[in-house]
Amino acid sequence: MALKIIAWMNFTLALAGLLKFLPITYLFVLSAWRPPSDSDLIWSVDLISDTYLIVLVWLAVAFGLKKASGRAMIFPWR
Repeated sequence: MALKIIAWMNFTLALAGLLKFLPITYLFVLSAWRPPSDSDLIWSVDLISDTYLIVLVWLAVAFGLKKASGRAMIFPWR
């Protein structure tokens, strides 16, 4: 049961990592009509600048789950 909870937490970490890209995507779409302000652009780039840390933690937990459970638990509902 504890492994399943950790797998769900790891899955939500992956979702949070993906959601961090929404502001810069919004700015790119918005830039078709008007140029984004510099502060918005700097903020959105700063928001995604530490994404590699999320990926490293996600991979470490995924490999730990694989070792502990014997199967890849990337999608916890399977």
